[in-house]
Amino acid sequence: MPRRLLTSSWPAVLVTAVGIVVVLLHFGIAAPSIARYALYLAGVALPGVFVWRLLLQRLHTDETDRPGPTWFEDLSLGFILGFGLQLPFFLVGVALEAPLVILVPPVVVAVLSVATPFGRRAWSLPTGALDVRAAWALALVTLYGVYWLARYSFPLRPLFASGNRATSIDETFHQALVADISHRFPPQIPFVLDTRLDYHWFVHAQVGASNTIAGLGSVPTLRLLLPTLVLVMAVLGLGAVALRLTRRPVAAVLAPALLLGGAYHLLGPDYGTATFLDPYISKRFQGSPSQIYGVMCSMPAVMLILEVLRPNRRADRLTWVALVLALLGLSGAKATFMPAFVCGAVAAWVVQLLLTRRVDRAATGVVALTILVAAFAQIVLFGGQGGAMDVAFWQTSTTALASEKLPDTVLNTTLMTLVMLTAWLLYGVGLVALRRKVLDPRAVWLIVSFAAGLTVPFVLYRTGLSQLWFSRSVAELVVLASVWGLSLVLPRPLTVRRALPLLGLAAVAGVAAYATSLYVDGLHAHDRATTNTMLLTVLVPPALVLGWLLVRLLARLVPAVPRPGLVVLLALLLGLTGQSMVSTAYDTLTGAKIAGQNRSESKGGPRMFAAGGVEAAEYIKEHSSVDDVVATNIHCAKPDARRCDNRNFWVAAYAERRVVLEGWGYTAALNKTYQEGMRNAFLPAPDQERLALNDAAFTDPSPETIRALVDTYGVDWLFVGKKYEADLEGLSEQTGLIERVFRNKNYVVYQVLD
Repeated sequence: MPRRLLTSSWPAVLVTAVGIVVVLLHFGIAAPSIARYALYLAGVALPGVFVWRLLLQRLHTDETDRPGPTWFEDLSLGFILGFGLQLPFFLVGVALEAPLVILVPPVVVAVLSVATPFGRRAWSLPTGALDVRAAWALALVTLYGVYWLARYSFPLRPLFASGNRATSIDETFHQALVADISHRFPPQIPFVLDTRLDYHWFVHAQVGASNTIAGLGSVPTLRLLLPTLVLVMAVLGLGAVALRLTRRPVAAVLAPALLLGGAYHLLGPDYGTATFLDPYISKRFQGSPSQIYGVMCSMPAVMLILEVLRPNRRADRLTWVALVLALLGLSGAKATFMPAFVCGAVAAWVVQLLLTRRVDRAATGVVALTILVAAFAQIVLFGGQGGAMDVAFWQTSTTALASEKLPDTVLNTTLMTLVMLTAWLLYGVGLVALRRKVLDPRAVWLIVSFAAGLTVPFVLYRTGLSQLWFSRSVAELVVLASVWGLSLVLPRPLTVRRALPLLGLAAVAGVAAYATSLYVDGLHAHDRATTNTMLLTVLVPPALVLGWLLVRLLARLVPAVPRPGLVVLLALLLGLTGQSMVSTAYDTLTGAKIAGQNRSESKGGPRMFAAGGVEAAEYIKEHSSVDDVVATNIHCAKPDARRCDNRNFWVAAYAERRVVLEGWGYTAALNKTYQEGMRNAFLPAPDQERLALNDAAFTDPSPETIRALVDTYGVDWLFVGKKYEADLEGLSEQTGLIERVFRNKNYVVYQVLD
């Protein structure tokens, strides 16, 4: 028994878990906190895996469809599904003020698993095991991703930084949303009272749910636990989808490895890829919880769409039920996934109609489901607002040029567009090996879905570059199409002897790409792109293709020259995308410093607000009801700035109460006032009447102004920032209306007398 255990996949799982725990401990998460979070995750996984296996039991029992699913697939995809299953119970618990409702799913499943025949059957279905070599390779890929975060991302926002030194405005935004959805349902935008929440809020509910059970707080979860969780589960989930699609264990490793590999470019090793090029993992990873959570949540939906579209096989009803649940779980995670999925589904339906001259029922079902779920998300969850996207062809390219201080010429715009497309598509070159399978409805769905996502940034534009989330949302589809094609040309069986030369070619290509970047950087001595480096980036991949074709031609003429197969070319091209891994290895071996980390490690980043802000806000949280309303004179991120940055959310974040009007950034009302050439962050408040009524109580305090504010918005607390405009003397004189209950060097809190 011990020998059998040691030769199974469990040692790889154990090593991965230990590595993750070590990283979390290093960055300040205490062992008891990790244990509580792990217990919470077990409560998510148990019902998720149970329901996944129950609904997909036909895949396990169909003797004509061998090999069946492995435990690796069921555990990873079922675990992800569990977050969607948990969500309604958490929301019901919030609405009923009964947080323990969230424990209903794991308790019910535990009872069913022991006390009922169908419950026991769900766990006893015949299930395969993942190849041990693939398990260890997956462990290495997962640990690489976690190490990348630990080296390049986590130090930028250290857990020990004081509350006024969060390095991202967005963090306080997400904290505020977590606080609101943890206390009230339906949720609202907490920093603009009585404004519906038309944002991707499923991830905030997940953080709220984990806080309810594990009690860790939003800051450690948003900075460390959530990024680690979603990266690990995205890696495992994508591997599971690739394994199911190709039936080859090597695909389960290659798919997540390509996704983590980063973007290919020859713009220099110090060129910042996070904004325009990186498809998944980048220094922006912590900054958008909704995006990284959405990528994770997309995995079960992608697997099930591919499953129901499989030709010559009709999915049963329970599989369709699983697809509905998976799509609903994805619907509010990130809005950018569903439109791409709809485009792919419609294309698959049309191609099937043209090929078979009949309406394909499976494709019709996928079209109907994706459209219905997309409509549900757009109307019910997002309130029908379009995010202020405008048609602006090539504006993304010209913005990228402006960030590099390059002139907006036809040549430069063309080159920048090609650089972005190369970065987003090079790791998808394996799809050329699909050949005859390119008309398979699954291939059509993958190709058209990612083509739709990659097209959006060059057609639409929004200040803040939100259009780029569409291209990032289809990165895993590019990878899947590529690995599917690659799996068709890789040797069978793929022995170590056959695999090592291909890995060597890929490694040489990655090292060569990084070395070229180092050389280019030495020539230009700066970290910006140039016309020449963009041209070089675009020309190298086709040059490799041309070289491969010439060698094949030479092989025909000279029999002694070996004729390289397509898999050789794919190894070289895909190897170019591994230059990020080479860069990580180089930085690690040389002990290279990471730009921006020294300041973050020593001081915790730039100040977000004056000292004492957290204490003042938390005083309100500890002495008020969750339904109390706060008014504040703090609207701009900096009190003395030439222009008001309207992205100020920290009062709502730390007080965990709704505010009449704090900042107004990231709201649909603000997006509607978009002005070309003006960043949304500097636009004035859409509701000037509310702003005037609010501020009058602070700048001109009197029984009339304070009572007007209190009566109109039901205000219970006044939160005063001394560095912002306020008549502190006048406020202190309103003893019959308000009472000062807290003050420090920079903030004063008044409670409204009843």
